[in-house]
Amino acid sequence: MALLNSVPDTFTLSGDNESRIAQLLRITQHQVRVAQIAARPRMQDALTDLEDTLSDQLAALEHAAEDDQFDAEASGQAERERRSWQPMRAA
Repeated sequence: MALLNSVPDTFTLSGDNESRIAQLLRITQHQVRVAQIAARPRMQDALTDLEDTLSDQLAALEHAAEDDQFDAEASGQAERERRSWQPMRAA
């Protein structure tokens, strides 16, 4: 049981800043779930509220990323960025 709920002491984050923030929130959410197992009732309530808040924040980040992508597609910026990675002419 101890190994099932163990959490590593070191984490490696990757990606851009927004991705790293989302990773940190997911790690924190997992830590909160692990802490709930041995917590007393009032602490469990507080941890449950924290877990709900973290879920809301993760959802807000995901929605913001989707909205930004939609705006980029609508304005044509996303297409310009895709084309900028293509070679100017065929080899």
